[in-house]
Amino acid sequence: MRGGKGFAYFDRSRYLSVLDSIRADAILFLRPHRFGKSITLSMLQHFHGIQHRDQYDELFQDLDIDKDVKGDKITPGEYMILKFNFSAVNCTRDLNKAAEELALNIIWSLERFYRVYYPYLGGSSGQLMSENINQRSAIHSLRKLVLIVDDALSEIKNRGDKKHPLANVKGIYLLADEYNAFSNEYMDPHNLQPWAESDASSLVKDFWATVKGMMRLPYGIQKCFITGISPLSLADNTSGFNIAANMSFEQEVAGLCGLSRADVAGALERICKSKADVERHLDRLTRYANGYHFCRYEKSEPVFNTDTSLEYLQGTCYL
Repeated sequence: MRGGKGFAYFDRSRYLSVLDSIRADAILFLRPHRFGKSITLSMLQHFHGIQHRDQYDELFQDLDIDKDVKGDKITPGEYMILKFNFSAVNCTRDLNKAAEELALNIIWSLERFYRVYYPYLGGSSGQLMSENINQRSAIHSLRKLVLIVDDALSEIKNRGDKKHPLANVKGIYLLADEYNAFSNEYMDPHNLQPWAESDASSLVKDFWATVKGMMRLPYGIQKCFITGISPLSLADNTSGFNIAANMSFEQEVAGLCGLSRADVAGALERICKSKADVERHLDRLTRYANGYHFCRYEKSEPVFNTDTSLEYLQGTCYL
């Protein structure tokens, strides 16, 4: 655990190497709400995003991943990050209006990509957005963005321009937070027909089918990390995206989200005044927040619920 004034960071950076070693271009990772999925995506973004390369020492020095970086097992800053947050879509009862809101959410993410990466792609962010984003077609705009990156990287590699800032960039790393949050708002398990026939459902399917197609390019979408609550939407809405490996219950990533007993004990040792207090609070947390098993192997250590544990630890600070 890394601590500072007013904050504590529970180190999960070793999983960057674990995820990188998994032989799958697209990974699906499912956990309940408030278990730390979004901050996991933030870790991936800040490690792999080229825009954060110069911040490596500030962010990751002396964390677990630093050993692998220094051992040349993994290299930071090799991707351009394209991030979507499907829990941020404005929900409405009207399914047709819902499709419009989803399209706006996708386009907003594409615009954010241009605002971050325009210094690497040439031109201004405004110029890139006006020329390549079609407000009437989120899917066309997504396809155009990936093709622009693929063309730019192909040209740099073919020229052998090793001094270009993108010379060592492999392509796009797509991060999708709460991939099924939008569709879960509208899917009625007792009456699937309205959703199945809606423009919103078609847009979700088109999105993932397009992502799959753009992964065939040499420098397009190279990796995907997708978080969510359940795989049900993957079976239905993303039927055009059948390449994701569901790693949610595999032993090597069982502790990626959630806190270990050592994490909680270490935090309590910093907070409490006596060993007896540490044991008392640890026993209480073990009773109410521990016992989550996200792995089929009995030897896998259970994890503490992140949100419940942090709320308890913060309350303990003021006792």
